[in-house]
Amino acid sequence: MTPQTKRILALSLPIIGGMMSQNIINLVDTLMIGQLGSLALAGCAIGSFIFYLSFVAFIGISSGVQTMVARLTGASKLSRRSVPLMLGLAIALLGSLGILFPVLGTATHIASFFSSDPVTVAVGNDYLKYRILGLPFFAMSLVIRGFWNGVGTPMRYLKIIIGVHLMNICLNYALIFGHFGAPTMGAAGAGLASTVSLFFGIALLTIDIRSHISIPRSKITIKRYLQWMLSLSAPISIQQFIEATGVVCFFWILGQLGSNALAIGHVLVNIGLVALLPGIGLGLATMTLVSESIGRHDVDSARYWPTQVHRVGKIIIGFFSIVALVVPMLLLRPFITDLSLLSMAKWPMQLDAIALFFEVGAIIYMHALNGADQTARVAMASCILQWLILLPLTYVVGVKAGLGIHAIWELGVAFQVIQFLIFKGLWKRYSRRLKQLPIHP
Repeated sequence: MTPQTKRILALSLPIIGGMMSQNIINLVDTLMIGQLGSLALAGCAIGSFIFYLSFVAFIGISSGVQTMVARLTGASKLSRRSVPLMLGLAIALLGSLGILFPVLGTATHIASFFSSDPVTVAVGNDYLKYRILGLPFFAMSLVIRGFWNGVGTPMRYLKIIIGVHLMNICLNYALIFGHFGAPTMGAAGAGLASTVSLFFGIALLTIDIRSHISIPRSKITIKRYLQWMLSLSAPISIQQFIEATGVVCFFWILGQLGSNALAIGHVLVNIGLVALLPGIGLGLATMTLVSESIGRHDVDSARYWPTQVHRVGKIIIGFFSIVALVVPMLLLRPFITDLSLLSMAKWPMQLDAIALFFEVGAIIYMHALNGADQTARVAMASCILQWLILLPLTYVVGVKAGLGIHAIWELGVAFQVIQFLIFKGLWKRYSRRLKQLPIHP
């Protein structure tokens, strides 16, 4: 194993572990709620993606903190790393509170936009009202994750978040089904369990990071770093929000095909996200490696890190792809009890296995560009691909042409191939300009 591979794995594996544990929780939610029937599963899908839409912009803040901290680490300006941390926490707290209350007040109306079935809407509304209360805790935990990823010690975050997620599983079991003396809350119990777990999580994460918390006294420093953070974070936040609305639009399209398609889509997306998370973890590691190398003025290393990470990624992703292609039912049976739905979901599951290889490659090169301050270009390209190509074609093929869910997933494979080629080409183009990139204060 080469030193570069060891460095990639040492940085990416804890990131992957933390992100995998989060989506395993989503799968546990889906698994338990799936026992309540397809309408409950469809309602949970609505609530989950509205929550996703609520927090997704804070991923940009987390990425900005990570890039800044990695750049400062590479430039040996260690005492200044607390500035992006404090700015990120303040933005996350204030921004999440500004989102929480409007969503609480309009949850029923939002849920009814996605389905006309009253049971599905009621489940989505109940789940969302409890889940959205945890938004401030989750947004702040994303910032802390970005800080530890930028420092290059993501294990600090992983150790705490795994304990938090184990707590979430226990609370899910108790509150959904009424065990251990808890009330039987159904899908709403899953939302409450997540919020309670996130509250304890942010408390532990704050205690752990307390030595890095300090208020900068210089207004000039605060202003300069805030401008830097916004220049990095704003394009990513806008991109993430637009992509998230695209995901919501995608589920609206599935909803036009009926509750069965919506339920299948929810299961497939959750399984696919767990498989995709190693790729996202590798992408975040790439962003740190590129930004840190730029901070050290080591342009050659920065230029070649994405290629090296992509080689590792193909090996890591290969296991899931083989399992999904050969025995897709093994992955689907725990989540779908209806045999007709199970049969319908088999082919899309196999298509996900193919698309995953290309999607992971695209993610790695996107994060490399973000680490090199090309966030605006990444955001523009990503949004154009999603909103002007993928979503219109999905609606036309799946709904207007009546080809259904199988054709939608086949279209997704072609889209991921195109997306990968575009972002790889952009990296080859812009990596030649890394020597001109300024090292920020």
